[in-house]
Amino acid sequence: MRKFRFIGILVAFAMVMSFISLPKESFASSITKQIEVNKATNYLYLYENGKVVKKYRVATGRTKELTPEGTFPLVVKINGPSWKDVPPGPNNPLGPRWNGISVNGDNGRSYGIHGTNQPSSIGSNASSGCIRMHNDQVIELYNLIYEGVPVWIHSGTSNNIWRGDQRIGLKPATGSVTTTKSTTAWTGPSTGSFKITTVAARTTLPRTGVSGNYTQVKLSNGKKGFIYNGDLTTGLSFVTDTGYVQVTTDQANVRQSPNLSSNVIEKAKKGSLYSLLGDNGEWYQVKTASGKVAYISHLVAKKWVVTVTATTANVRATPSMSAPVVAKVKKGTTITKLGMSGEFHKIRLANGTVAYIHNTVAK
Repeated sequence: MRKFRFIGILVAFAMVMSFISLPKESFASSITKQIEVNKATNYLYLYENGKVVKKYRVATGRTKELTPEGTFPLVVKINGPSWKDVPPGPNNPLGPRWNGISVNGDNGRSYGIHGTNQPSSIGSNASSGCIRMHNDQVIELYNLIYEGVPVWIHSGTSNNIWRGDQRIGLKPATGSVTTTKSTTAWTGPSTGSFKITTVAARTTLPRTGVSGNYTQVKLSNGKKGFIYNGDLTTGLSFVTDTGYVQVTTDQANVRQSPNLSSNVIEKAKKGSLYSLLGDNGEWYQVKTASGKVAYISHLVAKKWVVTVTATTANVRATPSMSAPVVAKVKKGTTITKLGMSGEFHKIRLANGTVAYIHNTVAK
């Protein structure tokens, strides 16, 4: 996720101090939902399974810097928020609902999608950083979304295609997890959410989803909640894999075991490459330059790939334009990258074949 720096004024405008009622339980349904906010046009789009189903006029920051850009998880929902010393009601600048997003790992109380007591500001750049909506529409949106929904904020073009960071947001998951100690189950993937219950150590629960550093589980009372990954063991097995893993954040922790509370072996800069040994869907098992086996979270790295940029590209047996063509691939196809050989990317096809593709048709 892209990092941002903000001035101190932003903390004050959206400190949600209390709530009237707890939000309904979080859920991961068969319908995948995503939100797009376009600061250039001041529109919010709600997607369901990749299609726009709702479009709302909104207000965003008075200046471009005030409303953060990037993809952020929605981590807390509040029915009847208070703002500073203003109780819920018609004079409350947050309106009847607060949908808090986590920016740089905060608790979802500084930036959010909320109502307003200034409806005439909707459609303009008027806020101190939050996203304002008409009160009836924010209630509608609140009832349609759940904690973990990814919110993509940008100031570019909108084309009814959600182009945010696909790694962010609640993803369905199966299997089970076991708590390593007594821990809290939250309504959303953040300690800024509301506490549901305390779960005892060595409790095994069905896993229903994952969102960032949190796992969504089905609790003994049938409700769903989020537990911090550092307090869980997933029991997920690693599948042998090859190629390389590339760090995608400014700095990533390379850990001794696949757990966020594990010791950090080393810190890696953006773009760093590690030999891939295995993958369990949440962690990459890698080999460091010193030969140690280590682990990197999917949140901070991805498999090293190239993407085909030509309409159709030739994949060749050797790194030469005269070499036999072993496959043809279409634009947008991603292929595991193993290295470079002159002007050619060395790649591995889905069938395991090692081949080459020229750097003018893939990046």
